[in-house]
Amino acid sequence: MPTVDLDELEGAAMMVEDGGGTVTAMVSRETGMIHLLNDEYTDEEAPIPTASGGNEGYVPVPSAATLGIGDGLVLRFAATYLADDQDRVRDLFRDRNTEGFARLLEERGAAEDWERFHEDVTRTALQRWCEENGLQLAG
Repeated sequence: MPTVDLDELEGAAMMVEDGGGTVTAMVSRETGMIHLLNDEYTDEEAPIPTASGGNEGYVPVPSAATLGIGDGLVLRFAATYLADDQDRVRDLFRDRNTEGFARLLEERGAAEDWERFHEDVTRTALQRWCEENGLQLAG
């Protein structure tokens, strides 16, 4: 069973989400290698799957939101750990203010809780996705 790196898979899912439909990520069922496809990038070291058709040997990586590890993860965290600050967290992420979120975590003493929550939920979601697609998660 091919092995896929945890951090690379998370990064690919985030890129698919942030790409707004212009980025596709595919995982090789043979090697576990992740290929990122967009109009500006080509990988000359490895064969690249096409964005459409003929990809039996590849699994498309869903967006982070589809996996439950996108911005919604922050809101789920806030509901449990920052219940009194949910509106503020929502505003910070609507404005893409990650520095403000980091400051809020520090102010509330919740930075370690966030790191643990993020790591646990991300690992669980990516592990499940890998198992559903005949891949093994490493990292």
